[in-house]
Amino acid sequence: MSDETWDHEDEYAVAERIDEAHADNPRLTGWLAEQEGRFEDWKRRHGGAWDFGERSLDRMEALIREHVTSVDDLFAREHTPMIQVACWYVGEVHNRTRGTEWRMAPTPADGHPWSARPYVIVPFARLRDYEDPEGIDLDARPQHHPLSSFLTLLRADPASAQGSLRGELDDYGPDGPDAD
Repeated sequence: MSDETWDHEDEYAVAERIDEAHADNPRLTGWLAEQEGRFEDWKRRHGGAWDFGERSLDRMEALIREHVTSVDDLFAREHTPMIQVACWYVGEVHNRTRGTEWRMAPTPADGHPWSARPYVIVPFARLRDYEDPEGIDLDARPQHHPLSSFLTLLRADPASAQGSLRGELDDYGPDGPDAD
C-alpha cells in the first residue's frame, strides 16, 4: 500500500486497518495452531497442571529460569517448542484473564525484529479506554510480547523480578476483561 493511500485515511482508520491485518492472517493462524497442537506434550514434559490461571505465571517464571540460562540462551532457543509454547501459554493467560487477543504482523518489517513475533493486546473496540499520557499516540493499548517478558526475567535479579509475569496483567487495569 502506498503512502499516498494512507495519507487520505484518518489516523483511527489506519490504526484499525493495521489491527485487523495483525488479527487475521496466515502467519498468526499457523503459529497459534502449532503451539496449541504442541501444548499437551509440553504440559506432560513440564509438570502437567497448567490451568491458564494468573498464579500459573509464577510457575512459568520458575520454569523459564530453570531451563534458560541467559538472554543469549533464550534467543538461541527461541524457536524451540519449549520457548514457543511457553510464549503461547503466557499470552493465553492474558487472553483468558484480561480479555486480550493475539496479534502478529502478516509480514515482518525489515529491521524490526519484534514485528516477526506474536503479541497480545486489548481488542481494538477498547482503544479509547487507554489514553497516551502525552497525547501523542492514538493507540495506547497495553500490549505484551511474551518473549520480551522472558527477557525481562532473565535480565533482572531473580528476587526482584519475582511475580513480574503476573504483574504484567495489571497493565490492563484492575477490572479484567469485563470492564466497562
